[in-house]
Amino acid sequence: MPELTSSTGVILLAALLGVGLLGLLWVAGISRTLLRIERRLAEQSSSARGAELPPSSSETSAGGAFETFLSEDPARRKLTKAEQFAEYRKWRQENGLNWSNS
Repeated sequence: MPELTSSTGVILLAALLGVGLLGLLWVAGISRTLLRIERRLAEQSSSARGAELPPSSSETSAGGAFETFLSEDPARRKLTKAEQFAEYRKWRQENGLNWSNS
């Protein structure tokens, strides 16, 4: 009987070590995956910050973009306010100064 008890203990100890090793490998895999996700998110946020363009000179000038629009064509000053703003919206769209919906 003592032989049976000692062999059972060795088998049990080996099984526990195996399960512990598998658990350790599982935790290491999760850690590696989380680090990869964290790096990917950091790259995306840094590229998103780099993609922001500074305002153009027409937007930061004294009169702003509307004054630039009016100074490009003197005939625009003679239009009514409603016509000026309608043309200004078209001009902003053509020059890429509008916010995108995405």
